[in-house]
Amino acid sequence: MSNEKVLYRHEEPHGQGDVYFLWQTGASAQLLASTGSDGTVAIFNRQGQLQERIVLQGLCAGFAWDRDGDVLAMITASSHQLIIWDSNSQKKQTVDIGLRDLPSCIIWSKKIAILAVGTSRGNLSIYNHITTKRIPILGKHTKRITCGAWSTENILALGSEDKYLTLSNEEGDTLRSIQLRDCPSDMYFAEMKTDERVPGENTISMILGKR
Repeated sequence: MSNEKVLYRHEEPHGQGDVYFLWQTGASAQLLASTGSDGTVAIFNRQGQLQERIVLQGLCAGFAWDRDGDVLAMITASSHQLIIWDSNSQKKQTVDIGLRDLPSCIIWSKKIAILAVGTSRGNLSIYNHITTKRIPILGKHTKRITCGAWSTENILALGSEDKYLTLSNEEGDTLRSIQLRDCPSDMYFAEMKTDERVPGENTISMILGKR
């Protein structure tokens, strides 16, 4: 039996209230990002040691690691800008998404370093972290974008309070728009075996009406 400590406890790392966390993606997965009511994002290593504390301009409204775990993207409830933290250099930068409304959700592509940023007014911005190119798209939805997912074929699915699902390519062009019976709060791409034998992630699962 090893006596190595495997459980670490932090009392209220973000003050009182709920704590949200995400393990780093990629091969290493050595870092844990957490946030809460204090308007910061804390980065811990696997030994429970604080590596970085990123101060935000308000409460964190969403955060996500890119597919390799190199970059953590963050949005707040009070700023239209995107915050990017590089886990290799441990440097933070602010990115203007090209829209004046507040971001409501962020989703990294599964294939390349492209980030989709949905907003509270139904607009969309596609940000390429390698080239720093931004593509702002107005009117993707008519109401707040609530959730989204990328497929392995780089198709972007977005759900909105307007009760529509949109499918777009990586340039933001709408490929299809589908009316839903209720507002989606989460969604995932998956591969479902069918008689038609369509390869790749051909199915979207959604939570509608918070159920």
